[in-house]
Amino acid sequence: MRSVTYSMGVSLDGYIVGPDGGFNWTAPDEKVFRFWIDEIRGVGVHLMGRRLYETMLYWETADQ
Repeated sequence: MRSVTYSMGVSLDGYIVGPDGGFNWTAPDEKVFRFWIDEIRGVGVHLMGRRLYETMLYWETADQ
């Protein structure tokens, strides 16, 4: 049986992006990045909002 994990980015003002609409404040250090990559490898499905989806589209073809 698969498990369901819920994760959500939140802030005090209710927005995950900065005032300019960017995510540049979220850049993790190497240790955090490696941990997150290891976690993501086991995920079968991601459910995200439109704006995050559009941001993540870059990675579909980043190595081409």
